[in-house]
Order: sequence, then C-alpha cells, then structure tokens
Amino acid sequence: MEDGRMFWDRKITRDEARKVFRDENHPRFIEYAALFLSRTNEPKTVFKEYVDKKTFCRQWRRIKAKMRENKWNDTRIVFWDEVYRVASRHFDKDELRIPKEKKTAVSSEISQIGQKVKKTRKTRGWTQEELSKKSGFSQQTISLVESGYINVSFFTLKKIVDVLGLKILVIDKEKPSHTTFTVTS
Repeated sequence: MEDGRMFWDRKITRDEARKVFRDENHPRFIEYAALFLSRTNEPKTVFKEYVDKKTFCRQWRRIKAKMRENKWNDTRIVFWDEVYRVASRHFDKDELRIPKEKKTAVSSEISQIGQKVKKTRKTRGWTQEELSKKSGFSQQTISLVESGYINVSFFTLKKIVDVLGLKILVIDKEKPSHTTFTVTS
C-alpha cells in the first residue's frame, strides 16, 4: 500500500500510524485499525509493517465492531474475519484475551452516595432499568453509580437524586479544600 494512500483523508503519516498501531491501548488504535483494514486486503503487509498478528487477533472484535458501526465495506469485514479465523489458530486462547480492568471504588464518599441511591431506589420498588428510564441515563451508569465505581459528574448525580426525591448536602468542614458531599432524604 502506498504511503500517502493509507489515510488519504486524515492528517497522519505512515510513521505516525505505525506508532499508533504499536500500542493497542492508544485511544485511536481501534479507529485507525478499522479504517486501515477497510482500505486494504493485504495481510502480509499489514502484519509485516503495521499491526502485530497477536494484537490484530486480540483486538479484531473491537475493530470489526467499529467497521460495522461506520458501515465500512462489508466485503472487507468478511475478508478480515477469515484472516482472523486463520491467524488466531496460531495462538492459545489465553494469549488473545484482553484482561478486563478491575474496577475499584473511587472513594468512600462516592460508595456511600451509591449505597444511598441504591437503597432509595429499592425502597421505591424500582429496578435499575426503571431508574435509568426516569433519569435518562443508561442502566449501566445507574449500576456503576450504585456500586461506587464511577466518578459521576455533579450534574449526573443531581439528576439521579432528583428523580429519587433526595437532596445533595454540601458540608464544609472548616477547611475550604475539604468539602464533603452527602445525599440525604
């Protein structure tokens, strides 16, 4: 594939693309890989010059989802799906797993707020899905808030507690740098 043709509609050089492709955790990796694979059917070149085979296999599902999301050339998706099927045979399944990030609670205050939201939701007899519809946030967001695994914006928290009929109380403990947020009934 010619140097200038890979990303003809993007301001990125071949070297910049290679840098992105060397780091599968790069924020643009999936986007660029999906775009690149939608424009080529040269696995030897892709694996030799750009993306490591194991990385391709590990990330293929996410790349394919991005290609479908952007409605890019379904025949290329089928082509690369077959490349994945053949290439993945050379690796152990454990080698191709992407370790899930372990979610950790943000802070004890956030955890307490999440527990209060959960308790109030259950007291009202609502499911997370019902609170989700009433607040306008996804069920996953409600779950993360209740579990204390997400630093929610004040706006998000306010909208959720308003739906539940709760209030946010801000307590200044005589130290301007230490403000405590509490959700109350």
